[in-house]
Amino acid sequence: MIYTNTGQQIVVIGQPPKNGLITASYICSAIGLIVFGIILGPIGFILALIAKNNGDYRGKNAMIFAGVVTLLSIVMVVVLFGSMV
Repeated sequence: MIYTNTGQQIVVIGQPPKNGLITASYICSAIGLIVFGIILGPIGFILALIAKNNGDYRGKNAMIFAGVVTLLSIVMVVVLFGSMV
């Protein structure tokens, strides 16, 4: 409950966004751009999915970012190992 300056009570329904999950998702994904993207990208995606299911509207953008990181890292691994053969 929140009280206004006149003493009136306001009931707030819902939960505030889960900032920690979104932040962790972006950090995992950003580090995944540099190293271990195949591992950290899906972790960032899962964290964003959990945040989105908890009602955080920013989860969709974080999921897209993590998905792009994962795809880029897969492409980089394929190109790197494909050029070695």
